[in-house]
Parts: sequence; structure tokens; C-alpha cells
Amino acid sequence: MIKHIFTLIWNKRRKNFLLFLEIFLAFAVLFAVFTFAVQSFRSYSSPLGFDTEDNWIAFMEWDQDLDSTALLDMKLRLERELEDKPQIISAAYVGNITPFSGSTWSTTTDDNGFELSTRLVEGDEDYLETAGVNVIKGRHFNEDDYNAKYQAIIFNQLLVESTFGDKPVLDSVILLNGEKKVVGIIDHFKYMGEFSEEANLTVSLKPKSSRDLGNLQMRLAPGTPADFEAEVNRTISEITKRNDFIIQNLDTERIEESRDTWVPLIASLCICAFLIINVALGLFGVLYYTISKRRAEIGLRRTLGATKAVISRQFVGEVLLVSGAALLIGIFFAIQLPLMNVMDIDDINYYLSIGFTSVLILSVVLLCAFYPSRQAANIHPAMALHEE
Repeated sequence: MIKHIFTLIWNKRRKNFLLFLEIFLAFAVLFAVFTFAVQSFRSYSSPLGFDTEDNWIAFMEWDQDLDSTALLDMKLRLERELEDKPQIISAAYVGNITPFSGSTWSTTTDDNGFELSTRLVEGDEDYLETAGVNVIKGRHFNEDDYNAKYQAIIFNQLLVESTFGDKPVLDSVILLNGEKKVVGIIDHFKYMGEFSEEANLTVSLKPKSSRDLGNLQMRLAPGTPADFEAEVNRTISEITKRNDFIIQNLDTERIEESRDTWVPLIASLCICAFLIINVALGLFGVLYYTISKRRAEIGLRRTLGATKAVISRQFVGEVLLVSGAALLIGIFFAIQLPLMNVMDIDDINYYLSIGFTSVLILSVVLLCAFYPSRQAANIHPAMALHEE
């Protein structure tokens, strides 16, 4: 039976080549889109690690003529007056690396005897609590850390697992642009966005007087109306004597940042759906045409004793063999991407995409081949031979 199917496929190799090419191209397109989709959804499935709802950030420029004492006094006054408002639960100063800003700061060092690569975020002692970041080991920063021998830092769990493994890290002194002490470990902090891949991260404590902490993040009480922004705007303007600042709602920024991925992702999946429909219609057309041209062969085989099940399996087998050959060629080329590390994508994304694409195409092929093959099996041998 199998030898017979291979012979039939080879004898019709020119016609089958078009089906082969259609399946191969469909695999290539679906694999590319599914790789993007799998990577996006796997990143999206991991939590941000901080709160965006009821969180605002004021991006400010401070007067360069102010000395450090005057700057600190102004910052403390601004923070105090804002926290005195019942709508504001807490406020904290943060550096230029803020959620959804698109900015990032990375460093790599081997001063510890091993490579330590991490992104850096700076904030005052209240920053992580204001942002709603969860500390799973150790503690948050506190004011005592300013007088400590070593500058306090907090790692995320990914950095600990990827760099230190099972070794104890808490309360260790690490060489990272100077001697730093690890006082806590957080679980997640994907400040680049919901669809970004989580990276090694270090949060460094900086004093409020530092000019590096130029932005103010505010945690608002739930249900605070949007028009409260005008009051915050007035307070900042009166204290800083400047109007060149911007207040951004983190939840709005999150939605806008995610939209940049959702739009092309949905568009790509719609194109894939259209492609699958066209492949299905093409398979239906090819099979019906093949059946109409092979009625005499089907009638003869039925006369010689072939059952309906045998005829049905023959047509399904022919389509599966051609499709399977196209898939094997497609998988061969697709698997070169993770092996050669062509792009900075986790290998698991490629393998999942190969699996999803193969299963989808084989499912479509089986569904499209089932009904025409049943129609072929139901052809009466006497009618087929009479027509011939």
C-alpha cells in the first residue's frame, strides 16, 4: 500500500510539487509569525512586578544653580506637601530609568571573579514601596542604609538564579561599580513593558539630594479622579518655580506601550488565518480535481476488491506524504535558527513554534483530506467504469 502511494506520488510529481511548495511556504510564514507570537505571549505571561494603576510619575528638570542643600530642601518640601494630600499615599524620587520610558542602563563586570551583567535602576529609600515592588527575601531600603559602610542594592530573582545559582547572596558585598551590599531580592521588575523579556536587574539606593534622582513617582489612593492632576501640577509649579515638567499616568503608558506589540501581533495572526483558509481551499480544490480525474482508477480498484476504507486511506496518505515531506524540509531549515543562534531569542520559542506550526498544518491537511477522500470511497465502481 505504501509503495503504491509512493509510486503514485512520484508519477504525479509535477502536480504534487505545487502542493509541496504551498505547504512549505505556509510553514515558513506560520513559523515566523508563531515565533513572534510565542515569544510575545511567554513574555506577557510573566508579571510586571510593579503597580501601574494609580501610579503617576512627574518628569522634572531642576534648577542647576541650586546647591545640594537647597535642592534637598526643595525636594523634601515637595514630597512632604504632596504626601499631605489625602489622594497621595506615598511619593519617592527615581532616576531616569523609569517604567515604559524606553531608557535602559546596563553594566557588566568581572571584578568578582565571575561575570556579572545587569541592568540598573536608581531610587530613594521609598521608591520600591511606592512602585509596589515585591521583596521576596531581605528587606526594602531604609534611611539607615545612607549611613552604612556599603551602598545598598537589591537584586531581582532572575539575576540571583542566573549568576549565583544556589549560593547565598543576601547581605553579601558585591563589586559593582564599587562595593555594594545586597539587602534584598525582588521577584520581578519588567520596567521595559509587558511584552519585554525580563532581564537581570539591580536597584541601587541613592539619596534624595542626588541630581540623578530627578523624577518623582506618586502612589495614589484608589479611585482618585483624573482632574487631581491639575492640583498636583499646581503644587509642583509653585515649589519648583518651573513649568517644564510632565506628569504621566503609568497605566496609560502601559497600555500605549503594549499597543505597539498587540497591533502587529494581531495583524500577523489575521494574515496567518487568511493563509490557512487559502491553503485549505487549495487542498479541497486539488483533491476534488484529483478525484474527478481518477474516477476510472477508483472504480477499477473497487472492482478488484478494494474497500471504501482502503480508498479513503489512499487519498489521505498521498496528501499526508506530500505535506509531511514539505514539513520536514521546513523543520530542517527552521531548526537551524536556534542551532546557529541567529537571533537573540530563547531556543524554546523556536521549538514551540515548530511544534505549533506542524500540528496546525497537519490538522488542516487532515480536515481537508477527510471529506474528499470519503467522497472518493463512495464512488460506485460500476458507475465509474461505465463513465470511462
